Amino acid sequence: MNLYKETTGYIIHQRNFKDSSLILEFFSRDHGKLQFIAKGIKKNKRQKTQAQYFSLIKIQYYGQSQLKTVTAMDIIEEISHQSLIENTAGLYLNELLHYSLLENDKDHDLFQCYQHVIRRLGQEKLTPLLRLFEQQLLKYNGFELNVESYKDTNAWLTINDDFGLTVTTKNTEKICQVKNLKDFTQGIKLDKQSQKNLNKLMYKAIDLSLNYKRIYARELLKFITR
Repeated sequence: MNLYKETTGYIIHQRNFKDSSLILEFFSRDHGKLQFIAKGIKKNKRQKTQAQYFSLIKIQYYGQSQLKTVTAMDIIEEISHQSLIENTAGLYLNELLHYSLLENDKDHDLFQCYQHVIRRLGQEKLTPLLRLFEQQLLKYNGFELNVESYKDTNAWLTINDDFGLTVTTKNTEKICQVKNLKDFTQGIKLDKQSQKNLNKLMYKAIDLSLNYKRIYARELLKFITR
């Protein structure tokens, strides 16, 4: 009986364990989020170079517990972002996944979306890529931005802690019009002001879906792109 298993995916978080090991949080194509311990990896030059964010990695492992042990790790597709903005954007995606993913909860659509965005960073406009991923993540978190039931496309939307996405007539609460969100979900390019409105709506939706956790990479990204 072969006790070893293999999976492919992306490292989304890592932390030190004792002097020479790492705990890896892994977004797997086949199993969703997995936790691995890579023993002695800091002393193994070859293996250490394989533990890269944003690159598609194949991991061989064993173990039945939540924390599984890495026996081999190889990069299948290396992704190297060239700028601080691209790297920070990638870390932002990873941070969202870190807060959202459930253990062993496979989601093919979210994996495919993450892979698409990671590959396109630096090749397409950043804002639409981030909004695309956020939309898919919100759906995974049970916070899908569905506006099909809203007939008045000029109505204004807000994010409410009790009711989520809802229409408002209060000027102080207005964030984004229904038509802006509909155009976005249909892949229609937004004008500058509509994009700003959508950005604000997605910002608030992400915050609510993550129970207002502090998102460090988003703060840095906002600082370096302003």
